[in-house]
Amino acid sequence: MEGLVNRGLTACLMKATIAAGTTSTLSSTATCYFSIEGKAYSHAALSNTATPTTDANTAAAFVPVTVSKGCAFVVGFNAAGTLLCAQGPLVDLTTEADGANANFATPPQFAALPTDFCPIGYILTKVGASGAAWTFGTSNLTGPPSNVLHTYVDVTTLPTRPQVS
Repeated sequence: MEGLVNRGLTACLMKATIAAGTTSTLSSTATCYFSIEGKAYSHAALSNTATPTTDANTAAAFVPVTVSKGCAFVVGFNAAGTLLCAQGPLVDLTTEADGANANFATPPQFAALPTDFCPIGYILTKVGASGAAWTFGTSNLTGPPSNVLHTYVDVTTLPTRPQVS
């Protein structure tokens, strides 16, 4: 029965290499192959693709990441090939470092994901004490703005929590 362990697997089958495009867009370097509940899909490389402006879970606008806060944004595709994003809860940053280089006081958590969603990566966003509120889908990923730090992590499946170090 060992062959049944991966039945219905939802996974990105390659490194998506997500990165900031221009302004509030995302890019990647190659066609992304993924599965949702074992069914195979592919999506062409992202080329300055507009980021969603609403959360995949709530269909509401993303919550701004405010000063001295951070969170995880899970990026992925649904079966129709639509780029989606789900925002985790905001967590406090420590004051051990200046600006966006401060550490998470506690590791951020991932949001619950819709069943028709395959994660290809996540973005850890931190807004330092001297930054300004930053909102996924409308604020610039490029740069990033002063005292905002984005860390891009590619995944095949999500770990139990974001890797913050």
